[in-house]
Amino acid sequence: MMRIALIPLDDRPVCRSLPALVAAVAGATVETPPAALLPANRRPGDPDGLADWLAGRHADATVVALETLGLGGLIASRLSDDPVATVLGRWSALAAGPSPVYAATVVQRTPDADDAGEEPDYWARYGRALHAYSAALHRAIGAPRLPDTAVPAAIRGDFLRRRHRNHVLNQTALGLAADGVLDTLVVGADDTAVAAVGTAEWQWLRTWTSWLELTGRVLAHPGADEIGAVLVARALAGAAGHSPRVAVACAEPDGLDRVARYEPVPIGAGLVSQAAAAGATLVDLAAADAVLVVHPPQAGDADWATAPPEDTDPAPAARTAELVRRLLDRGTPVALADCALGNGADPRLVDDLAADGTLARLAGFAGWNTAGNTLGSALATLVAHQVGRATGTLDDTAVRRLLAHRLVDDHVWMSYARPRLRRELGTDPTRHDHVADADAPAVTARIEELLAGRCRELAAVPGLAVAAGSVTLPWQRTYEIDFSLEEPGEQP
Repeated sequence: MMRIALIPLDDRPVCRSLPALVAAVAGATVETPPAALLPANRRPGDPDGLADWLAGRHADATVVALETLGLGGLIASRLSDDPVATVLGRWSALAAGPSPVYAATVVQRTPDADDAGEEPDYWARYGRALHAYSAALHRAIGAPRLPDTAVPAAIRGDFLRRRHRNHVLNQTALGLAADGVLDTLVVGADDTAVAAVGTAEWQWLRTWTSWLELTGRVLAHPGADEIGAVLVARALAGAAGHSPRVAVACAEPDGLDRVARYEPVPIGAGLVSQAAAAGATLVDLAAADAVLVVHPPQAGDADWATAPPEDTDPAPAARTAELVRRLLDRGTPVALADCALGNGADPRLVDDLAADGTLARLAGFAGWNTAGNTLGSALATLVAHQVGRATGTLDDTAVRRLLAHRLVDDHVWMSYARPRLRRELGTDPTRHDHVADADAPAVTARIEELLAGRCRELAAVPGLAVAAGSVTLPWQRTYEIDFSLEEPGEQP
């Protein structure tokens, strides 16, 4: 049984638990550090403790978020003042841990929100203005003067100094890949836009990747939280010596040319890099072992977290569902990536596929947060599925559990229960909220009630349900939840 040592981006389920669920599909296991060493929201992790933990692992590969090992986590990388030299000293621990090393780093985001929940405190007042200034800076590259802005000079300076430090670290990570310390490096673009300082930085890193002739070993595409799962899939494929042949299918002729919200490039471009990062080989449908079906971005500004719609267009969902059925009826393993709207799956598509049991036939499903998050995790699941088939280690129970987990998280919670709960609580969907400890039991009980009702309506994957009393709020907010699934008769 292959064992992978994982230092995740933080302790959220998609970073900490999803990679293990993906590995289990191919019969592998993932080891993560004790919770006390990992970051939790604005509390940074313990880089020195993580280095010691890694050095003591006896595993077959390492998957590491460089922000966590170097700075204490994703949010810590935005808030920390640690100098470059300190971070590089912490990264030296990679030489003492299990190899090969599959690493990820992230280009810092510039969110379009006056919300300091995950940013420096000044973001609460100047977040949207900084987002606009970031876009103006990108557009003004090469211009004789900087664009005008109402953001005070001291805040502009802090914003850009932090970005410069992280860009230097990302450049150094390219050097570690060139020197062979890293077998693979994925550079994610976190919550960006077509015009943004982060997009410029990401493009510069891609250029250096080409100049250093690292294409194939260094991949750059939109995404962040899913990269741990993607690199676990790559580790599985590398250990098996098997690169699954995957075709991509989309029911909309221009679907892969569309640019999703929060991203700087068409989803088809990001998908090519995601597939390579996960260890897959993209081929035509006739030569494919398995197919990734993409439900592409839909027009408009609707978003299941910030601007939930009353309904979605049934026609694109029906076309995607029909495509899925045709492929499954041919005996082709299919994973579905639902990128229609940000931050949740399309209820129309889920209902259509649940009506005749098609959902339960999928090899994988994803429809969460950004298109990059969705595409990467769906591809990771499909690669693990195909590696398991090729090596005889495929765990059908793990396939079913991961499918059910993503359906509950991506639809039952994100696009069904969360909007309803937030309306009941009076939560502003454009900002992160906070659930006080005293209120958490009532909130989680209501969440379980909403989840259970929708799961009964769908009966999408028979035999699985959310375990009573298992729902928690990892970061004391309603944006994400954690939960356990149980078989009938199991105790939570």
